Amino acid sequence: MKSSWPMAIFLMFAFLAVLGGAVFVVEARFGDGDSQLLALFQRVPERPVFAAEQDYISPTPPADYNPSGSLFVYTGNDYPSIAEATAIEYYQPTQIEATPTPSPSPSPHEPPTPDIVTLTLSAAGDVTLGGDSRWAGYHAFMREFANSGNDHSHFFRNIAHVFRDSDLSIVNLEGTLTYATYHMDKQFVFRGPPHFARILSSSYVDVVTIANNHTIDFFDRGYNDTRAALTAEGIRYFGNEFNTIMEINGILVGMFGYRVWDDSANNRNRIQASIDYLQNSGAQLIIAYFHWGVERNNHPEQYQRNIGRFAIRQGVDLVLGAHPHVIQGIEQYMGRHIVYSLANFSFGGNANPPCQDSFIFQQTFSFQDGQLRPYDDTYIIPVFVSSVRGRNDFTPTIATGTDGERILGRIAEYSYLLNN
Repeated sequence: MKSSWPMAIFLMFAFLAVLGGAVFVVEARFGDGDSQLLALFQRVPERPVFAAEQDYISPTPPADYNPSGSLFVYTGNDYPSIAEATAIEYYQPTQIEATPTPSPSPSPHEPPTPDIVTLTLSAAGDVTLGGDSRWAGYHAFMREFANSGNDHSHFFRNIAHVFRDSDLSIVNLEGTLTYATYHMDKQFVFRGPPHFARILSSSYVDVVTIANNHTIDFFDRGYNDTRAALTAEGIRYFGNEFNTIMEINGILVGMFGYRVWDDSANNRNRIQASIDYLQNSGAQLIIAYFHWGVERNNHPEQYQRNIGRFAIRQGVDLVLGAHPHVIQGIEQYMGRHIVYSLANFSFGGNANPPCQDSFIFQQTFSFQDGQLRPYDDTYIIPVFVSSVRGRNDFTPTIATGTDGERILGRIAEYSYLLNN
């Protein structure tokens, strides 16, 4: 590791004109010159518009419905815990066969060059496709979709190239994809039609965590419908009772996640069970995505720090977090990162969030002969959750100029407090 993260922040914005199109390069450096941000912003190629599918017949909004109003606060631990991790899923991307180019044989006097493989991960926060039909966010989201001509690629159009250029992209799917109407008795229940899984697949999202406090808003039917909708679109999922392994660039990546509201023996046992299972199944890289913390709090609770560090000590290589809906800092611990809160991303739960700041966390992992190397190549891309100010159009957009500088400065400030 070249430096502790972060010590200071330097931002450089350069604007280049390329063939009539604007290309922006944003870079931030921390500590001894380690590059912590390098994002290439360019126009996303047009994608085909998918045929519209059956949608909800939205119930009549309540009398106090305000389409421009703000929303709400989540409830906490509002459904029973789910069984211990016992399942594993393997996924191998389809490979296009080609005739390999013969490689020259190594000289008998020189040892063969070790095989080095890299894997770039992009992670983002809360994605709610639809929302609660009793509240403004849902109706605003559905109007935005209709106004786009039912274009599933519409919402992620400004950041899809980031996911496209990554080897693995992960978001928190905060809600259900179902036509079910019978739901839990709680203030906010989130759903979108099953075909909204195509929003993810058309935007290069590879895998989602379903470990959050809205996964079973519509009970088992909603939970099962959501998993079926994701599978139909080729989107992998993990969390709760599901551990998932994907083979990326020849590397087995294991993923798991839980809702974690305290530092209890039960939570530690669940985490340990998932890590053991993934390690015993051959995972070479392990990622945890926890749903934890306090909403609208920019600083993690002590129990989050305890759990995050515990996970890393037991073998996790990257810890991601969600639930606060706002930015929290990034801690570096034992050469690994704990990203405490990735904030909102495309969040249909709020028609006009008070803060639109967010980010995409990127890390490139390097493997030599199948073993993870002590190599840190970490990037942060500042993002607004909406492409317009004053309301939410649920379209994450890269923040440039002074906006990008301000968001990166906030992350650096919160992170400094965690690392010093």
